[in-house]
Amino acid sequence: MDIPNLNSSDSISPTKNNKKKFSQFLQKLKSLKSNKIFLTSLSVFFGIFFTILIFLLFFAYLPGKKLYAQIQSVKSKQEFFKQLISSKDLGKIKNELDNLKTDLENINSSYKKLKTFGALPIVNKYYKDGNELLKIAGKGIETGKILAESIEPYQDFLGFKGESTDSAKTTEDRITFLVDSIEGIIPNLDQIEKNLDSIKQSLDKIDPSRYPDEFKGIKLKSLISKNQQNIDEIHQLVKDGRPILEKISWLLGKDSPRNYFLLFQNDAELRPSGGFWTAYGILEVDNGKITPKVSSDIYSLDAKFQSTIPAPRPIKDYHINVPYWNLRDMNISPDFPTDVELFLKHYSEISKEKFDAVIAIDTQVLVDFVKVLGRVGVPGWGNFTPDPDDRCDGCPQIIYQLEYIAGKPRNYLETDRKGFLGPLMHSLLANAMGSPKEKIAPLAQAMLNDIHQKHILFYFLDENIQKAAQSANIAGKISDVNENTDYIHLNDSNMASAKTNLFIEQKIKHEINSKDGKIEHKINITYSNPTKASNCNLEKGDLCLNAPKYRNWFRLYTSKESQLIKMTGSEVEPVVYEELNKQVFEGFYGDRYPLYAESSNIVNIQYTSSITPSSDYQLFLQKQPGTKAIPYQLIINGQKQDEFDWIADKTIKLPL
Repeated sequence: MDIPNLNSSDSISPTKNNKKKFSQFLQKLKSLKSNKIFLTSLSVFFGIFFTILIFLLFFAYLPGKKLYAQIQSVKSKQEFFKQLISSKDLGKIKNELDNLKTDLENINSSYKKLKTFGALPIVNKYYKDGNELLKIAGKGIETGKILAESIEPYQDFLGFKGESTDSAKTTEDRITFLVDSIEGIIPNLDQIEKNLDSIKQSLDKIDPSRYPDEFKGIKLKSLISKNQQNIDEIHQLVKDGRPILEKISWLLGKDSPRNYFLLFQNDAELRPSGGFWTAYGILEVDNGKITPKVSSDIYSLDAKFQSTIPAPRPIKDYHINVPYWNLRDMNISPDFPTDVELFLKHYSEISKEKFDAVIAIDTQVLVDFVKVLGRVGVPGWGNFTPDPDDRCDGCPQIIYQLEYIAGKPRNYLETDRKGFLGPLMHSLLANAMGSPKEKIAPLAQAMLNDIHQKHILFYFLDENIQKAAQSANIAGKISDVNENTDYIHLNDSNMASAKTNLFIEQKIKHEINSKDGKIEHKINITYSNPTKASNCNLEKGDLCLNAPKYRNWFRLYTSKESQLIKMTGSEVEPVVYEELNKQVFEGFYGDRYPLYAESSNIVNIQYTSSITPSSDYQLFLQKQPGTKAIPYQLIINGQKQDEFDWIADKTIKLPL
């Protein structure tokens, strides 16, 4: 959410001098990043409120002296509001929400007195927009109050300032209290969802095209669009996440023990669903108590499976000397449920172990946990920390240590080299549940971030819970979008190039041009490996992390029936087909033209979308699990948009 920085002592009047001052005032606006979870919601509501102040100033430019004075009084508190949110003092936040409500009522009263002015031609549209913005501010404050009151009984446990509770003495107490705190919010979700829906409807009535692209350095049209997108995302999060929140007791095994099959996706060796399936474990969760039951190497499963299934086309075409389809390579689809269902079908042939869900995690989850917990010891496997390790060009020590355990050549036989997952996760979770209460909120924050950014994926064997997981967008499913929404998903796969994805960086330049009723996309993807290659001579015995040559199978999933114009950067002819209700453009580099260490490769894909341009055009960017943040530059009809980091699924609204 972009929160304007309102710092001006000028007043509004119909003079040219004040018009100049007003322009100077707008030039001083700055953007701020919001916090997450509850703090994100409050920041969003405050951000909308201060955005509203900008537009009310815009609407009341001629007659609004009194209104301006009231706005000036409120905007002077902006820094205080920011500090208040950071302080996590729930009592003071509630008080200031009440004060903000009173201020809003005064502004609303003054704004209504401009009704006659607002009835004038041309001006009336902007006046109506102002009314909608005031409604949004009111609903935002009301929603903030509901959230604050919902978590108030659990504020101490959740990391907010307040009266101390003694409800978290044991692991069982912590689980019970965690469940209670989440379930305490559920009864209020109906009203929260209604308020967010009302806010969304009001924002949708405001047409960004009525406003200039830029006014004195301020991108007014972009400012409106960003607020619309932020509210869309929050509304969708509440709406889609509710079914899973309502299953929290079930997930934590309060009624009956749950068994979870844990898959470690090593994103240092990127694969379509997020990473190479390196290790697995089975954990039992009984009323919050976690017990590791099985922990082993994925290769041990393949040794039992002894596959004679011919390798599918992509493995034959792009992998090195892999004639059969092994369990460890069955995540070739970007759709995680498709991969898991295939895996489980064959897993059942070699094991009768029963479980309730499959949970996939990658290295980012482990790093984020130890960042909060500090050093974690795992019996039999050593200590793990988030500290930079020079042996892997500054990657976290936990990553180097795990890669060493799993991949370092030895001159002796070592069994179960990748059986670390169960003990490691048990130690991490045991440390988490036994940690001081001030670490509970940061741990929850880290986990929610990892789920949002697809470093944690879920697949449930219960059909209803799986539907809820897919609705909440936590299942790694390739999304179905409505017929008027454009779609893009970039999927890369490391085809036998060590753990090079530890070092590879990407950036995207995406041009969208609408002409003659058609939309043309030009996507430029730069792959860079800035790090020196490892010595991958097995006889020397070094740990091969960064391969001298990187081999990449890449696919761009687009709206169905899109037409490829041109692809460059692939050493094979583009492969074009339909899959998962999408149009796919596939390429590969790595044999003749690999990505060398300390160099870059560029892939260009140009195509015409099947979606037609419109004033309410939407583009859905679906992120590949296991990937890092990708700097994304969007250019619309020659106009550069604000660059962003592609870290999660994102809907972009752009009038074309």
